[in-house]
Amino acid sequence: MIFYYLRNQGFTWNHKRVYRVWKEEGLHLRKRPSRPKIRREYLDLIAPNSINEGWAMDFLSEWVIGGTGQSVRVINVIDECSRRALWTESHVSITGKKLTGILDKIIEWRGKPAYIRCDNGPEFICEHLKEWAKGKEIDIRNIQPGKPTQNGIVERLNGTLRNECLNLEWFESLQQLNQKLQEWSMTYNHQRPHSAIKFKTPAQFEEINHLLYYNLVTT
Repeated sequence: MIFYYLRNQGFTWNHKRVYRVWKEEGLHLRKRPSRPKIRREYLDLIAPNSINEGWAMDFLSEWVIGGTGQSVRVINVIDECSRRALWTESHVSITGKKLTGILDKIIEWRGKPAYIRCDNGPEFICEHLKEWAKGKEIDIRNIQPGKPTQNGIVERLNGTLRNECLNLEWFESLQQLNQKLQEWSMTYNHQRPHSAIKFKTPAQFEEINHLLYYNLVTT
């Protein structure tokens, strides 16, 4: 590139002389080594047929304006079949250990899923989560990097939460934000119809399917 640039400026140096001067002056720039790319197998986003068969989880960022202002993270966990919001809570930061603690709390009252779908955020690819999932015999399904549509069910939940809760007011404390998140979760699960489940609420959908399962087993 430099050789042809000099030629275009009228210099007659040949490429060997240009290269020699270039080296002597230390003009070459070290190319930063590229990080190894995370390669994930493509998985079609197909919602499971059974309630609690698969979950999806993701994070949202939000601001709390109390004091000097603080950035917080909201964790969303959803059942991919019933679209029920299983956990919505904000934290100043969420480590892998805190994340598995949240998942343990959900499992206590709901039972464990066969898999959990998530992106490639540092909390979702950490060794702590891998070891936890291995011990629980839960498959962690990481989507391909840069393909959020492969986790579209929880992404839609994120958008609904953003439009119907987070964008409507300023939050002056973490406690106020979490209170609003719990109120919104109750509305989302018990009052808001969802088009993907024939305009039932997630709670109605689960109740209907539990009744169908009970009738099938007892007949």
